[in-house]
Amino acid sequence: MKKNNHSNLNCPDDDTAAKLRELTSTIAHARQVESDMEAITRSLKERSVNPEIYQIDTCLDTNVAHLEEIFADSNDIHIRELFIMSLQRRAVIVFVESMTDQAIINGHIMAKLTMPPITGLSNPIQEPTYEYLKNTLVTAASVMATHEMKAATKRVLSGDTALFVDGLSTVLIIATRKLDSRPVSDPQTESDISGPRDGFTEELRTNVTLVRRRIKNPNLVVKRVTVGQRSETDVAIVYFRGIVNMKLVHEVEQRLKNLNVDDPTISGLKGLLEDHPHSPFPTILTTERPDKFTTALLMGKVGVIIDGTPYCLILPAAFSDFFQAGDDFFQKWQIGTLTRISRYIAAFLGLSFPAFYVAVTSFHPAFLPTPLALIISTNRESLPFPVFIETLIMVIVLEIMQEAGIRLPKTVGSAVSIVGGLVIGDASVRAGLVSPPIVIVTSFTAIASFTIVHHNMGLPLRLLRFMLMMMGASFGLFGVMIGLLAIAIHLANLESLGEPYLAPMAPRNFAALRDLKATSIIVPPKTMDRRPAYLETEDSVRQNTDKE
Repeated sequence: MKKNNHSNLNCPDDDTAAKLRELTSTIAHARQVESDMEAITRSLKERSVNPEIYQIDTCLDTNVAHLEEIFADSNDIHIRELFIMSLQRRAVIVFVESMTDQAIINGHIMAKLTMPPITGLSNPIQEPTYEYLKNTLVTAASVMATHEMKAATKRVLSGDTALFVDGLSTVLIIATRKLDSRPVSDPQTESDISGPRDGFTEELRTNVTLVRRRIKNPNLVVKRVTVGQRSETDVAIVYFRGIVNMKLVHEVEQRLKNLNVDDPTISGLKGLLEDHPHSPFPTILTTERPDKFTTALLMGKVGVIIDGTPYCLILPAAFSDFFQAGDDFFQKWQIGTLTRISRYIAAFLGLSFPAFYVAVTSFHPAFLPTPLALIISTNRESLPFPVFIETLIMVIVLEIMQEAGIRLPKTVGSAVSIVGGLVIGDASVRAGLVSPPIVIVTSFTAIASFTIVHHNMGLPLRLLRFMLMMMGASFGLFGVMIGLLAIAIHLANLESLGEPYLAPMAPRNFAALRDLKATSIIVPPKTMDRRPAYLETEDSVRQNTDKE
């Protein structure tokens, strides 16, 4: 009996423990629900804001409420309330602290608006107008009006100041942008022996100034558009009216407006504007040299300047444009022609020289002179790898050294590449891993690749070099020729903004072959009197030789 009573006494304790466990689980679940509700509330408060849904109202308090919702939690954006004495009206100015010139805001906006009216003035103006504010109160150099909240928001985020006045449904946009950009310096990727030393910067207005400084003509048109759903980046379309074919301008403008991207970076913008985005060859020319940019405009091409990048786009681009250097015309035309032709030869050898070496040594040693064939075969007697693997290893090492030279600091990058090449090449030959001829072939290939003016053209040639090597290792010289023929056919099928990529070397008619003197070769300046025919410019005459 005592034992049963003892077991009965333990039952309430078991029930209590079960209830405690249930209560603990309920509390944990409630805390989880509370955490989820806080996350939902926080996400609702931090939801994305679209300024287009807000309308500018005549009531200042309504506009201030809209501004506080748009710029919520942004501590660098100031909404400063003031009182216009001459109008006896409340007003608000909105600006970004780090992007505006405080001297203009204090001296030309706030000081003028809060200034008491002149003594003896009959009655204050009852109805404020945009003209009165612009011409009388605000003394800044540039003042414009807008009736859209989105436009006002974008100008504020660009560095300007917005003025909202009670009773006025128009917002005054006052230019107060402060220019804090990198100073104009030498171009980093397009260095020339002769020619100008200034290059584009990351500031759009600075780049436009560099262009207008060279072309002081009212027909130089700079048309601004906004690209980017999120970033709303300013992009300028630049062309010379009266020269350019307006079909090209409309095509560029239409393609920019049709872009649906968050942020138009230079690489992404090129890929979206190109006619053949899957081709390894670039069909849009990028440059950071204002002189090359203005020369292209005067030739009848269209330029695109993007805010935030020192690289500008030139459209359309031909294959020959990537082999033209800025200082080609700063020397005698005979020397310039020789230099330009040597670039084409060097590019061809940099593309195909390793493939020819693999094909000849593997399939066609009879093509070589007997002493040279004996030297190559003697050096390859004790090597552990076949010719293709040996060449592939050395080309991969070359690619690694080139990439290391680019990524390292400029002061040590070139030294590391040269020393690394010498040390690795000598050590590989001494260790019996590669033969001396392949070191010579790889070194010559690297030097030939360095003669290509534009880095963007060198990259596809480096990629296709591997393809030609595999073709040469598989089918000999026949495979190399098939690969080169496939590359030529691919280039002939490419277009840049609807224009042939190989123009004028592969024009639509033989009359356009005269463009060779302006693109592929250099002739005496007096004979370069026509613009390229493939651009179909409105004015094809560059210089009138009949003018006295």
